[in-house]
Amino acid sequence: MRKNISMILAAGLCMAILMGAGTPGTTEGRRNGSAQLRGSEAAVVNVPGIAQVAEEKRLEEEERKLEEEAAAAGRTVADLKIDAYFADSVIVGDSIVLGYRNYCMKSADAALKSMRFLAAGSFSVHNALWPVDEKSVHPLYKGKQQPVWESISMMGAKSVFLFFGMNDLGVDDDTCKCYQEVIGHIQELNPGVDIHIISMTYTLKGQGKKRLNNDNIRAFNEEMKALAEANGWGFIDMATPLADGDGDLAPEYCSDGFVHQTAAAYEIWTDVLRRYVGEKIGYPVLEAETPNAQAGEQPDGTQEAAESQETGETQEVEDGTNEE
Repeated sequence: MRKNISMILAAGLCMAILMGAGTPGTTEGRRNGSAQLRGSEAAVVNVPGIAQVAEEKRLEEEERKLEEEAAAAGRTVADLKIDAYFADSVIVGDSIVLGYRNYCMKSADAALKSMRFLAAGSFSVHNALWPVDEKSVHPLYKGKQQPVWESISMMGAKSVFLFFGMNDLGVDDDTCKCYQEVIGHIQELNPGVDIHIISMTYTLKGQGKKRLNNDNIRAFNEEMKALAEANGWGFIDMATPLADGDGDLAPEYCSDGFVHQTAAAYEIWTDVLRRYVGEKIGYPVLEAETPNAQAGEQPDGTQEAAESQETGETQEVEDGTNEE
């Protein structure tokens, strides 16, 4: 009898436990099951994903390797990051950019020597829109003339730095419109490319010719800066670092008594460009970190006209009045 009573009590206790937990088929069971599922989901959300952890480890390992590489080369991680950015870039422009290309080609710095250019004497945003023919001055790429946006696509460049205006201000007052048209072609053929405008630099004091004068250059730079801000392009002020106290091209940076520039000027170019990119990518360059690249130069500071596989153009003196 006592055994039967014990069995009955045990059965009742089990039933009470089951009812408290809720059976799967009951409303209460479903509520409890849902609560448990929500708790599990929350736990999953709060645990970092495997892919995220793997990516963080990959980035840490990449940074560690960069630090080792930089230390071995006597440089900084910022230097290497900036070098990598320029390795995927191209600088497009006229004979002033051609002079910078020549400077970089003769530099002892491997990063400068490897920089890519599409530059030609008398090149402008106006004639950049011309068809390719016997009169066109499109920079050569792989031994052939084509519009710069096609050459940029062939290069696979991810960033484009543009320097124009010296051969435009004396031609017409639609330079900003033509500039935008050239950029439009570049972006159409190269989706996602970063655009950076390098400001015009000044003429030597009192050497402006007709509409190509420093007052007009200042006005043009302001207009291009506003366009850059409105369109999400970068803008680099190259004029101010090369100017004297009167707002003209400083004599020590002028190679021809007009607008073309010396090796000392191109050292400034290098410093300005690298600092700009460093800020952009989150690796600001400290004062002591700027590479001091030396370029071969003539005793008078002017650049020799160099030839390369990409362009056989030589530096020309432009006066801004080459109207066609």
